[in-house]
Amino acid sequence: MKSADAQHNVSEIVAEIYERGYCLVPSVIAPDKADQARAALEPLLENEATDETRVAKTQRVGGIAYKHPIFAELLAHPLIVAIWQAYLDDDDVICSTWSANTAYPGYDKYGWHPDYPYWWINQPWPLEKVCGQTIWLLDDFTEENGGTGFMPGSHLKGHPPPKEWNEAWPAGAQILTGVRGSALVFHGALWHTARPNRSYKARSALLGMYTRPFFLTQEDMLAQLPKVDNPSEMICQLMGGGRHQPGIIGG
Repeated sequence: MKSADAQHNVSEIVAEIYERGYCLVPSVIAPDKADQARAALEPLLENEATDETRVAKTQRVGGIAYKHPIFAELLAHPLIVAIWQAYLDDDDVICSTWSANTAYPGYDKYGWHPDYPYWWINQPWPLEKVCGQTIWLLDDFTEENGGTGFMPGSHLKGHPPPKEWNEAWPAGAQILTGVRGSALVFHGALWHTARPNRSYKARSALLGMYTRPFFLTQEDMLAQLPKVDNPSEMICQLMGGGRHQPGIIGG
């Protein structure tokens, strides 16, 4: 696999995902581009906030592909798509879910977990490549503001993390720190968790899961596609525009 651009080598990134379960890819976009995405997210957070999100001090924004052009652009970012095409051995990858997540100051919950669809797969989980998650850093991630926690190598365990981990920080766990514009790409079975935000500012990220076209997606991405203005061919593919749709045989 050739490099997707002059700075990043897809083969090396995929090799790290195989070995450790994750790879932090720096400078996927410039910091000012991340700032533009963060600015586009701000009014959505304000308009969609509820009493529940204010109490929880965390907020998820869905349907972002059609809520601002910059989010559709990042969904189909050439480097990210190339990584998952190479990792999943499938040029026809689709997006399973695409949303934004914000942790406000004072957020203090742990919740170790793998990602969908491993919640529904019988254990031990298969080692076949099912899906991969992407965390876009829209703010600088630090230990103080709640950079994502993860356990290297846990993608090979074949089962969920112990429940008691939600009450403590396990030995060997690491914290995602990095500059906005970077992206963490990781195996969908990797054990990870949000961390407390002890800073004075909100910390936001974009979350994009990619999978093969024959898997059931977490979100109904195809239903969102008609709302996207002038979608590119790749955006149509990623949102399920070209995948097989079940029908009724014989009328």
